[in-house]
Amino acid sequence: MMPLAPLLAVLTSCGTENNLTTTVPKTVVVNPGSISGRVCDPSGRTWLADALAYVNVTDDAGLIYETKKAFSDLDGYFRIDDLPGNKDYTVYVSYGPDQLMAEPVHIGNGETVTLAEPSCFDPLELDVAVVAGDYDDFGRVLDDMGFVNYHLINGMDETELTDFVSSMEELNKYDLIFFNGGIVEDGIFYDLEDSTNTLPVTVMDNIRAYVDGGGSIYASDWSYDIVEIGWPDKVDFVGADEIPDEAQKGDYELLEAAVTDASLSEYLEKQYIEIEYDLPVWPPIETVSRTVSVHLTGTVPYSDGLSDYTLSSVPLLVTFNSGNGKVAFSTFRVVRNGDEDMLRTLQYIMYNL
Repeated sequence: MMPLAPLLAVLTSCGTENNLTTTVPKTVVVNPGSISGRVCDPSGRTWLADALAYVNVTDDAGLIYETKKAFSDLDGYFRIDDLPGNKDYTVYVSYGPDQLMAEPVHIGNGETVTLAEPSCFDPLELDVAVVAGDYDDFGRVLDDMGFVNYHLINGMDETELTDFVSSMEELNKYDLIFFNGGIVEDGIFYDLEDSTNTLPVTVMDNIRAYVDGGGSIYASDWSYDIVEIGWPDKVDFVGADEIPDEAQKGDYELLEAAVTDASLSEYLEKQYIEIEYDLPVWPPIETVSRTVSVHLTGTVPYSDGLSDYTLSSVPLLVTFNSGNGKVAFSTFRVVRNGDEDMLRTLQYIMYNL
């Protein structure tokens, strides 16, 4: 077996003195190197522990004489040491019967090569707040995605919700805030009765400032008013924009949503996913501005009075930038659609928030 200690290459040089030839040995030390990397679970939801990373060490004839191995730790990190330098390798990563990676790597003299970290959604790296409401349950979905450190705000308690959204200090504690449908809105985000109430102006200014400063929000279903009031030029809902709740006209429907975001489609390995609108009076989107990213579209029905309408291939899930942060909105209730496709879709959206 070839030793793993530094390899010595012996070079010779010739010279003459008094007609004698002398050989002067020169050595070049080739130090061993290492390869480090990180492994994401195939689901993309968490870093993978106990994955096997290995490389085959070959001689000059290309014959394997040793296999160096390492297992990933609880955070998905691995490191393979004592690899002869100035050689090419292929790093393999497997978990059970599945090969997760095969990546060529060159290690120079004494070099430590760190592989590019894969895209992986780690719930532990985000501080998340969920504003709970009557008509969605992001908390339950986050539980299914492995979140353990999100903070719950009772969005049906006017005082608790007001204390939260009226304080920049509270908002800025979180990287991402979810607004469920069915929270208290009148008197906090808008006021239908008291035009002298300045709280809605303060609250919406705070939410915009939070996003512009680098925070992200995800609103769903009935909480659309936050998006419409906060960014009126981004998303055009049905009904009169200046009237709160006016867009809540969508009818029950079970449909195949087209995955129009090419990267999301590749991530899901699907071009269509099923979306259910299990309750009526959800807010359909008619159009969006050119600066809005559309991830899912579908053909949906809605009613206005006694008249029925159909909107073809309209946005169902959108995101857009605002300052240094992002806003996401889905017209559907997330918890009702909490199957594997939706969990992966939300994971993709959250990773890009």
